[in-house]
Amino acid sequence: MTTALRRWGLFTALAALLGGGLVLLSSGSGDPVEPRTDPAAAVDRSKCPQLRGSPNQSRRARPAAVAGSWYPGDREELAELVDGLLARAKPPALAGKGPVRALISPHAGFRFSGAAAADGFRLLKGQQICRVVVLGPAHRGGFTGLSIAEVTHYATPLGDIPLDTGAIARLRHHPLVKAHPAAHRGEHSIEMQLPLLQRTLPAGWSLVPILVGRLDRDGIARAAELLRLLADDRTLFVASSDFTHYGSNYDYQPFPQDDQVAQRLRELDMGALRLIEARDSDGLASYRETTGINVCGQGPVRILLGILPPSAAATLVRYTTSGELLGDYTNSVSYLTVAFTAEQPLSFSGGPDDLPLGHLQLLHQLARRALERGVTSGTDPSDADALTAGLEIPSALKQKRAAFVTLRKYGALRGCIGHLQPIDPLIESVMGNAVNAALRDNRFPPVGPAELSELTVEISVLSATHSIQQAAEFRVGKEGVILMKGGRRAVFLPEVAAERGWDRAETLSALSRKAGLPDDGWQSDAQFEVFTAQVYEAPFSP
Repeated sequence: MTTALRRWGLFTALAALLGGGLVLLSSGSGDPVEPRTDPAAAVDRSKCPQLRGSPNQSRRARPAAVAGSWYPGDREELAELVDGLLARAKPPALAGKGPVRALISPHAGFRFSGAAAADGFRLLKGQQICRVVVLGPAHRGGFTGLSIAEVTHYATPLGDIPLDTGAIARLRHHPLVKAHPAAHRGEHSIEMQLPLLQRTLPAGWSLVPILVGRLDRDGIARAAELLRLLADDRTLFVASSDFTHYGSNYDYQPFPQDDQVAQRLRELDMGALRLIEARDSDGLASYRETTGINVCGQGPVRILLGILPPSAAATLVRYTTSGELLGDYTNSVSYLTVAFTAEQPLSFSGGPDDLPLGHLQLLHQLARRALERGVTSGTDPSDADALTAGLEIPSALKQKRAAFVTLRKYGALRGCIGHLQPIDPLIESVMGNAVNAALRDNRFPPVGPAELSELTVEISVLSATHSIQQAAEFRVGKEGVILMKGGRRAVFLPEVAAERGWDRAETLSALSRKAGLPDDGWQSDAQFEVFTAQVYEAPFSP
């Protein structure tokens, strides 16, 4: 053991005796320790552009709240400690196929849960991850909904982590999402994941840090629906949670202090794990009511379960308890690390009309080419052969499909145009609508060449539309909707309601206004068509 680690062991022992009450604030150095760059772990960062915040947004960092108590406050000591945890990690083989799309990871002091957490993060080595969404419970929040601090960076002794301010700007449209500054002061549930991420992922990734407050069943479902909009092939979700808190310190002692405590704790925790493996969010809530199990991150875990597709496979990576580590079960906290793998990103529904991920990435590349030509020259991308030069176009992209292209700048809408019917081959529809969204959406001035690098480009490939008899049949957040009345017509893509947190009446009232009708125009003599959409979004910069 090195001198630095010996010194840290004494310090953490003291902090444990004080109940974790010693909190030292650190603003971070802003000069990160370089990640380890062994060739086996190297990934192509050119595919991971940093989404930039608005130039009018001042830099504000959320300071590290528990550096120096829950983990070392010195950056070299912290780097050495975390690198050691990762080097010693021996995670099991994963169930299922595909990369790790999500983790459940503990958030106690590194002395207690660091090894368990490191086993999970070690599985990320070699993956291409550009954005990490961390869902943490608000231990002292006292609020309802989701909370994102009004900052641009999160600081640790290893440096400042940039936030994906564009994605966060979109989330803030939803009524569930507020700031709640007091909830973030001193909170450790998100922070404890960050040094491990910093030493696992090469620099260039951005963070979406979300504290989860009180949420009922409907709130959990709405939060999962909203956050699913961020799920793509380069986004990792982390639900931060410890499991059973046993003993008088936690006011939870469902069985007596005897030589069976360890086994009974394991049975209690494994009961929760079985429900997680089955993605049974409601069952997990019922299990807590029945057993009293005090999983502090139940909200984040249940939201994650709502985001996961049925195809996701769960693997228990590590299980341990502080009672096992200390040899004393008088008071004990359980730590589970669970990894979820899936072939496709969490946003992919796997429907019969869905395109493979590679096809969507190719469409995005074509949209970028068309945008660059259209915006810089002011002309339509009429020469499809030139735009597709050097690319092998799959036959599925040559079929006629309806599509929309949406442009956003720093998270705000910058243009959106498309076709509801399959008029053109899909590649031509996407390229043409990309240019039209930039130059011919009359709600906005034309996009200028200097703006291109500031855009994100979202492609929505639509299913065939079909009529519904009444508005009650419209599935909010899952379907797009077209309203037609008195020669007027308006459309919302499926993600609009999810982003805004609208219910059916709110969605249709807003759609009525968009069509130039009164708010209640949808309630009589209106016709409706609905459709689904497969969505792929990425920055303009390749």
